[in-house]
Amino acid sequence: MEDRVLAKPADLCCLKGAIHTGEPAGKVEQIGGVDTYVARPDPTRANGNVLLFFPDAFGLHINSFLMMDAFADCGYLTLGVDYFLGDGISKYSANPLNDPNFDFVGWKDKHYNASEEVAAKWVADVKALHGKPEGVKFACVGYCWGARFVCQQLSEQGYCKVGAIAHPSFVNESHVDKVNEPLFLSVPSQDKLFEVAERNRTVEMLSGAGKHFNMQIFSDVGHGFASRTRLTDPYERWAKEQSFKSFVDWFDFWLAKA
Repeated sequence: MEDRVLAKPADLCCLKGAIHTGEPAGKVEQIGGVDTYVARPDPTRANGNVLLFFPDAFGLHINSFLMMDAFADCGYLTLGVDYFLGDGISKYSANPLNDPNFDFVGWKDKHYNASEEVAAKWVADVKALHGKPEGVKFACVGYCWGARFVCQQLSEQGYCKVGAIAHPSFVNESHVDKVNEPLFLSVPSQDKLFEVAERNRTVEMLSGAGKHFNMQIFSDVGHGFASRTRLTDPYERWAKEQSFKSFVDWFDFWLAKA
């Protein structure tokens, strides 16, 4: 049976967007031999839960660091995986869309399967390291490239009790079909990687299976808005912040019930 594509493979639209500025509060540590950005919450605000962060194609870079710091400010021990093993797009260019020396297709082919293998082992190592005491609960969030990893972690084989995805790529029906835990999707109204028919099919699948989900759709933003928005544009900045707030509210609600 054909495994229908819902969110297409990463494409040039994944290279658009702004690089943000700021001073990261966390630090890069090793978990299972893989670079991991660790953003720790203030002890007075820590909720005891762990958030797994699956980044977009730029990998562990300033935009991801600042988002993970923000999740930590909301109480979550936030761990971001470098499943590109130091070879994220940010290694090559801050503006890869207009960089004739950057071979995006070659880079994408190199990392599609490899990143999945790294992520699977990394999650198991994180669980072994942070899964005790027994009261610890795991959530996950994925941007673009990271979307399918969220679906995997919400399946019977995964560790997470709730997850969220923004502007997905590389997602098939088989990924959505295996989701068993609450899933939030934050997407642009127009996205050539996640078009209206496929978006509606995703809703149909989740609804028909009786899954807990929510989908938030923003007009007038592009693919990548939740991770690489132009902060100088008031509406785009609002959409990014609203997406982030919705994710945190979703995690808080479902982990309280888990």
